[in-house]
Amino acid sequence: MTRNLVLALDQGTTSSKALLVEPSGRVVASGSCPLAISSPQPGWVEQDANELWASVVAATRSALAACPDAQILGVAISNQRETVVAWDASDGVPVGSAISWQDQRGDSVCRELATRQNAARVQRLSGLELGSMFSASKIAWFLERHGGVPSLRVGTVDTWLIDRLTGGAVYATEAGNASRTLLFDLEAQVWSAELGDLFGVAVERLAQIRPSVGP
Repeated sequence: MTRNLVLALDQGTTSSKALLVEPSGRVVASGSCPLAISSPQPGWVEQDANELWASVVAATRSALAACPDAQILGVAISNQRETVVAWDASDGVPVGSAISWQDQRGDSVCRELATRQNAARVQRLSGLELGSMFSASKIAWFLERHGGVPSLRVGTVDTWLIDRLTGGAVYATEAGNASRTLLFDLEAQVWSAELGDLFGVAVERLAQIRPSVGP
């Protein structure tokens, strides 16, 4: 007899965790896997995007091994939010390391943009203060260096995980993660072309924004 369960994934900065949860909310199995972090030069903080995905797979396998009769009803994802991954959709291969939310390589760009007018515009549209912790400067960094890749995909960790979980079929995010990028219009609930222009990011290259719950 199979057990109908939800697979809940928590992809964090230093580890990935997986829970198998009954519809009632009771946790029946769990797994975890550590994840390395590196600083190749001062102010840079990176993670291997393939290792990040592998840690999710390992945590999931550990949880499923403890409950071999599991029938997965759906997958829930929680993730480190401002970290950015970029990859070639044609083969799913990352074009570089994931840039961590802790990374500061975008500081100089944000300082250059931080006029009173720009700061007010960013806060009005995104609800956030202009800063390099958020994803926009990281996305711009990838697009500047790899924008010539025709099938380039770039996004927050949830987008990378959804891509891998669907074998590359789905390029999507949801409003909660999008709201941490500095590129999301909170009121309109869409990518902001105005903020994209500010950071040099063509928002039409970003993932589709979908509801937080759905197929």
